[in-house]
Amino acid sequence: MLYRLAIDAFAATPDFASALEVLADDPLFARSTVSLHVGGLAAAVDHYQSQATPQLVIVEEPGGADLLQSRLAQLAEVCVSGTRVIVAGSVNDIATYRRLLSDGVSDYLVTPVAGAQVIASVQALFSDPEAAPKGRLIAFWGVRGGAGSSLLAQNAAWNLAKAGDEVIYLDLDLAFGTSGLLFNADARQTVGELLGEPERIDTQLLDRILIRQDEHLRLLPASAELTDPPAIAVEAVEHLIDLARRMAAVLVVDLPHLWAPWVRHLLENADELVLTSVPDLASLRDAKALLELLAKRDAKPRLLLNKLDAAKRNQLTAKDFAETLKLSPSLVIPSETAFAEAANNGQMLADAAKGNKSVEAFRQFCLLLAGKSEPKAKDGSLSGLFRQLKEAVHVR
Repeated sequence: MLYRLAIDAFAATPDFASALEVLADDPLFARSTVSLHVGGLAAAVDHYQSQATPQLVIVEEPGGADLLQSRLAQLAEVCVSGTRVIVAGSVNDIATYRRLLSDGVSDYLVTPVAGAQVIASVQALFSDPEAAPKGRLIAFWGVRGGAGSSLLAQNAAWNLAKAGDEVIYLDLDLAFGTSGLLFNADARQTVGELLGEPERIDTQLLDRILIRQDEHLRLLPASAELTDPPAIAVEAVEHLIDLARRMAAVLVVDLPHLWAPWVRHLLENADELVLTSVPDLASLRDAKALLELLAKRDAKPRLLLNKLDAAKRNQLTAKDFAETLKLSPSLVIPSETAFAEAANNGQMLADAAKGNKSVEAFRQFCLLLAGKSEPKAKDGSLSGLFRQLKEAVHVR
């Protein structure tokens, strides 16, 4: 099988660097992104202070057991949930090996290491397609039409791609999707056509029809054609979503304001569900009904209160929503002409309104959605985040 992985590798010695080059040049990883760095584990810790960790990180640490343990604890603090870590080191001790694996490190290789050993280690982690890490599924839903959910979903995908994540954006508003306008992209094949013939969907087809928007962002816009919609089965949507999540670290989905079994399925099962509402009574009523329906979700939805105009005294307030829904808005976005101008001009918010406080607050919110704002372990031990990573692999 051909692996589609995002791999960062950090070598501390020339020999291990050569082994990593063998991995990067192997035909099995022709469709993977393999980034080679120098500096070993210490460089990886510095690198991820400002960058998101990919699906797999390979690091070398030539120091002793104490230094290895200390630097891995630092790496654990900056790793995003779901990242796997392969460590190469000079410590040849079974107790160290067992401790690292129990703390969540995926594999430990004793140096010197040949390229074939590195390849075998990666293959052991990802040879089973069901064991491959799945990207984080973030779904956006407008509580009522016109809430601005689509614009926020599109900008969320863009923000996360700019932060270094490999992102796929799916516009599932089959008839009225606006992503083609904002991204200035025409669908090579409509989502409706794909979902109407789910047996045709595989990674090769999806890879071919996704539109590359920039280095880290690919998208499948809606055709926005008023044709007879196909009968869409929940299983077809599940299949498409599953494949897309194996191809990127984050999958952002814009859901239509439509009540159908497949929409409800995504509302119930997305890793993160973002509900966008405007501050009026009808939206409050509909948000309350939806939250009651989704009461059994593992993670509570996040509420964005959009288009708040302080000059309109008859509008409901964030406090009204918090008291009625028992859910405080994660972000309150004031009504600003910059947002409408961005949509009309086909611009991202960050480009149309540079320096805008609401735009920056939304960017920070997007990082939170992707798991980039997780609290760091206070005790500095490996038993914190690395163990969570190990457990996350088995939950999916």
